[in-house]
Amino acid sequence: MKSLFIAALISGAALATPAFAQQHAHDTQSAVKLPEACKAAAQAGGKESMMRDMQNQMSQSMQGMSGQMSETQKGLHQAMMSMNGPMMQGMMAGDADVAWICAMIPHHQGAIDMARAGLKGADNAESKRLAEKTIEEQEKSIKELTAWLDKHAKKEGNQ
Repeated sequence: MKSLFIAALISGAALATPAFAQQHAHDTQSAVKLPEACKAAAQAGGKESMMRDMQNQMSQSMQGMSGQMSETQKGLHQAMMSMNGPMMQGMMAGDADVAWICAMIPHHQGAIDMARAGLKGADNAESKRLAEKTIEEQEKSIKELTAWLDKHAKKEGNQ
C-alpha cells in the first residue's frame, strides 16, 4: 500500500515540472499565473530549490504517456500540469494563510482549464452544464482569493 501511495505521489508531482509541461504541451487556454505577492512570499519561504529538486527527480515517471490519450484526456492532463507548478510554488509561502490562498488560486484555474477541456469532448447535457457551472464558480473564487491576497499579503508584510 505504501508503494502505491509513493507511486501516485511521484506521478502527481511529475505533472508539476515546467520541463515536462513544455515537452508535452497541447493546445490549452490555460491562464494559470501565480500573483506576484505569492511569488514573493514563496521566495521568502526559502524552499524553492527543495521543490525544484523534488520535481526534477520525479518528472521522468510520466514520459511517453500522452501518446495513449484521447484529446480530452490530453487537455485534462495539460490543465493539471499547468496548475501544479504554480500551486506548489504558492504553497511555499511562509505564512500559512498566504500559502493556502496562493496554492488555491492556480488550483481553481486548473479546475477551469479542466472544465474547458471536458467541454470540448462532452456529449452529455448535464456534464456540459456542470462544466459551465464549474467555470463560473471557480472564476468567482479566484476573484475572492485574489482580493483577499491584495488586501492582506501586503498589509501583513507577507511578501
